[in-house]
Amino acid sequence: MNLRQKSSRYCAAVLFAAGAAGAFLLVAAFRADFKPDLEIWLAAALVVTLILHARAGFALSRAQQEIELLKNLVDRFRPSPAKTPPSLQFEPVSDAAAEDAHALELVKDAIENDRIDLYLQPIVSLPQRKIRCFEAFSRLRREDGGVIKPGDYIEAAERANRIGVIDNMILLRAVQALRQLGPKSAQYRIFCNISPATIFDVDFFTRFTDYLDANEDLAQRLVFEFTYPAVEMMHDRVKKNLRLVADRGFSFSVDHIRRFDLNWTALREQNFRYVKASGALLLSESCKGDVGQARIRAFKKALIENEIDLIVEKVEYEEQMPEILKLGIDYGQGALFGPPRIASDYLQQDKPATVTELAAAS
Repeated sequence: MNLRQKSSRYCAAVLFAAGAAGAFLLVAAFRADFKPDLEIWLAAALVVTLILHARAGFALSRAQQEIELLKNLVDRFRPSPAKTPPSLQFEPVSDAAAEDAHALELVKDAIENDRIDLYLQPIVSLPQRKIRCFEAFSRLRREDGGVIKPGDYIEAAERANRIGVIDNMILLRAVQALRQLGPKSAQYRIFCNISPATIFDVDFFTRFTDYLDANEDLAQRLVFEFTYPAVEMMHDRVKKNLRLVADRGFSFSVDHIRRFDLNWTALREQNFRYVKASGALLLSESCKGDVGQARIRAFKKALIENEIDLIVEKVEYEEQMPEILKLGIDYGQGALFGPPRIASDYLQQDKPATVTELAAAS
C-alpha cells in the first residue's frame, strides 16, 4: 500500500473521530446550558486539532499524487534504453564435412563483414491486392558481390547447429525494417522464418527471447513462421519454448501444408494465427469437383472457427486468379504480387511501394 493510500485512510479515520467527538461536545454543551466548563473547552480544542491534523494529511496525499504525476511525465519523455541486438558471432566448426565447412566459412565471412541483406516479399489482400504484410528473407553476399543462395548453406548450418545465428540475424534485420516503416505503418507485419533448432537450442533461444523482450512493442507486428514438416515433428522442448514466445504476445504461421485436416484447434492454442497453402494445392483440390470443393469449405470453416487467416502462396500467373478468387481467400503471396526484393525497394519514402508501382518498375 503506498503513502497516498495510507494517508487517505488515516485522515478519513481522524475526521470520523473528530466528527463523533464534536457531536458529543454539542450534547455536553447543551446539557451545560451552553456554559461549558474547562473540560469542554479542552475537548473542543482537541477536536479542532484533529481536524487540522486530518487536513494536513489530505494535503500530503495530494502532494504525493502530484509528485507521482510529475514522475510519470518525466518517465514518458525519458529516452528508452538501447535495444541490444543478439550476438551474431558465427563460431567455427571443426568437425564438419568438407562441403559443409566451405559453406559455413562463406556464411561466417559474410556475417563478420556485414554482407547481409534483408529481402522482403509482399503479402496482399484479395481482391484489392493491397500490401498488408511482408515475408522476410536473408541474402548473404560473397566478397565478389555474388549472392549465396539459402539452399547452399541452410542445411549445412542446421547440421552444424549454427542456424540460430542466421535466424537471429533475420530477426535483427526484420526489426530494423519495422522501425523504418515507423508508427504510421503499424498495420504491416513481417513474417520471419525460424528453424525449430533455434527454439530448441538453449543458448540461441536465450539470445532470441532477450531481443524479443527488448522489442516487445513490436509483438503484434512480428510473426514467426515454421514449415509444416517442422510443426509435425516438433520436440516437446520446442513446444514449451514456443509457449514462452507466445506469452510475450508474438504469433506464428505454418506454411507448406500438404493436407487440410490438421488439428487447427491445437495449433490455435499454440498461437498459430496464419496458415499458408500453395495455389497449386488449392486449385488442384478445387478441380476434384464437389468432393474437393466441400473439403476446401470444411478447411476454411475450421480456420475461421479458430481465428486463423489463410494465405494462398506461390501465386505466379494472372490466369490463376479467377479460380483463387472464387475460393474466397483473403490474402495472397507470390511472384504475381511481387517477388522477393531488397527491403529498400518496398520501403521507399518511409512507406511500402504498391504492387502497381513495383510492376511498373520491373
